[in-house]
Amino acid sequence: MSYALETDPARKGLRALDLELPLLASEAAIDIDNLLSNRSKELTAIRLLADQLKNSIEISSSGAPLRSLMDPATLTVLGDAVARAAGEGYTKKIDDLLAEAVKIGTELSSDDPTKNITELERARDFCVALSMAVVAYHKSISDLSPQHPFRR
Repeated sequence: MSYALETDPARKGLRALDLELPLLASEAAIDIDNLLSNRSKELTAIRLLADQLKNSIEISSSGAPLRSLMDPATLTVLGDAVARAAGEGYTKKIDDLLAEAVKIGTELSSDDPTKNITELERARDFCVALSMAVVAYHKSISDLSPQHPFRR
């Protein structure tokens, strides 16, 4: 499966308000699932999501802590997705979240993602969780608008 939507070259990092992000994340999860079952070697959506993840976090070469380049809403959505993918042992600190996101981004952008099946399965779980978290965020925002007075 290939990522069919037109990609905007100006869009570099993750944004929770991006209407195409849930589709990209779900297509990346499908591509990972196809890789795991040896059905297809399509990596387009995986690479696009990995690039957005990498462009959302600043990694210092001097060993300074990771720094988020995302708005707070996107960071919250990303934190929810990482927590769902990481399981029970995950601590909810921003530093851990950013480190886990970098780890997933590195796994998604590796030359041979199938060499570490466990990490690839966790990256797939992250992609599914990210898609669900972004859709939930979009729904929560749309619920804030007042309903029409004649609607039940």
